[in-house]
Amino acid sequence: TTANMFLEVGMRAETEAEYERMAMSFIKARLTKNNLRATPKNIRDALICCAGEYRPAYWRKLRLALIHHQDASGFPDAVAELKKLKNPITKDGDYSKVKPKERRIKSVAEADEIKLMEYLEARGDWQTLAALYIVTVTGCRPAELAGVSINSSDATTVIAGAKKSHGGQRGADRIIQLDGRTTAEVERHLRVLRGVPFGPLQDRLRLACKTLWPRRTALPTFYSWRHQMGSELKASGMDRREVAYIMGHQATGSVDVYGDRRVARSNGRSLPRIPEGTDLSAVRETHNEKTPNGYKPAKPVKARSVSIKNNKNKGMDLGGFDM
Repeated sequence: TTANMFLEVGMRAETEAEYERMAMSFIKARLTKNNLRATPKNIRDALICCAGEYRPAYWRKLRLALIHHQDASGFPDAVAELKKLKNPITKDGDYSKVKPKERRIKSVAEADEIKLMEYLEARGDWQTLAALYIVTVTGCRPAELAGVSINSSDATTVIAGAKKSHGGQRGADRIIQLDGRTTAEVERHLRVLRGVPFGPLQDRLRLACKTLWPRRTALPTFYSWRHQMGSELKASGMDRREVAYIMGHQATGSVDVYGDRRVARSNGRSLPRIPEGTDLSAVRETHNEKTPNGYKPAKPVKARSVSIKNNKNKGMDLGGFDM
């Protein structure tokens, strides 16, 4: 549809902007600060040298960002060299030297949540606070923040799905219903985030968490609040198909990966609901099940068990943050 075409164009523009930001940040940190010119050879050498500092997926993304930057700058030879470049850490199939994956926090104590939001508010970091609030009350993927909007006709919240792999079936678009106060807060925070790239917000959240909890080996990320929403929805007794829809999954099997009902909060916070009459037929039981249009992905998503300590903190209403 025309709406989808505009959405895809917007997402491409957002990706290009992120690539440019990544490339410029890399060049500044790796070359400019070391009094090196941003020549194709220096960029290539710097990318090789830093391979051990990043996870392979991020290194590949950084390489793509530099390819985009060099192409836009009019250096086709540099583009060709970067396209041929393989990760020196993994090119021989040996993953023993890969940087370990950081442990992801899958629940957030409300005392920590309060402390973090008060810290962001005190610093006047309204953009990071706005992003955190929206993820907290909608459970959206951090990458979906730019695709969140309020439908003025019925006050529903629309989330344009990210990660649309598996033939476009994964990362579903969805429409959810929030209570009136929360909807108004989301709309207000969206105005704060308008045109703001997401990458720097992740960095600012990480810095805030490191400042607040310098001795912790694992810190919360935006995704931690998505997992927390999964916990709340599971504990609410909501049907698994409805939970999958709200979380943007194409199959109920993915529900097992997000959240643990044991760490859900008993504070009576209003949870997202599905608008009456929503068609849930596209939500499958597993990723091997065919969708109504006949699509069947190649591989299923395996459920993983998550062991998390019980959260005994009291509740908190996030709806009334003032700017």
